[in-house]
Amino acid sequence: MPNPWEYILRLALSALFGGVIGLERELRLKGAGIRTHLIVCFASCMMTLVSKYGFLDLIEHEAIKLDPSRVAAGLVTAIGFLGAGTIFARGRGVTGLTTAAGLWATVGIGMATGSGLYLVCTFGAAFIVAVQAVLYRDHALLGHFAAVIFIQIDDQPEALDLLQVDLASLGLEACGVKYERTQGLLSVELQLDRLPCSDRELGTLLTPLMKQPYIKTVLW
Repeated sequence: MPNPWEYILRLALSALFGGVIGLERELRLKGAGIRTHLIVCFASCMMTLVSKYGFLDLIEHEAIKLDPSRVAAGLVTAIGFLGAGTIFARGRGVTGLTTAAGLWATVGIGMATGSGLYLVCTFGAAFIVAVQAVLYRDHALLGHFAAVIFIQIDDQPEALDLLQVDLASLGLEACGVKYERTQGLLSVELQLDRLPCSDRELGTLLTPLMKQPYIKTVLW
């Protein structure tokens, strides 16, 4: 049985791993950031410690048999509710799946840390951060788009022409376009295979569009 200071070490490591994973999500302006990932990883580590070491006094009685894996199984199930809260449907597209999967994996890292599997949790945290940071959606070789922009405009004949002119002036050329009419508005989904700027500067690039009177909303 580890000494109390090793418990603190495992909890501190879980907070560190969760914070690093959350930092990458926060820098990409995702719904779940540093605090969410840190708390999830820390809590899963703490519950794993309780599951593994919190009932040793009861095991001394021969009539009592405990299954430490039950708490771990409950953690994997419970995180599904939190992950579902990060997934959003926008028109015909869905966002937040990667963040939800990252939260689920963060629970695994917290559990591995609480179990004392230091090599596993360290590699797991580094691997998740690398996957989220490197294999982002701007990799055309993976069949992904550099960006997907959702724009709602007035459902008027000249609005589409104006939008095309404004997009061209910003250096944006769509490789795929989807349209949907709802309640007097035309929803346009633009799929871009390349950007004239970094994805972090996309919001600044789209600022002139938000000022156009015929454009109601711009999401990306």
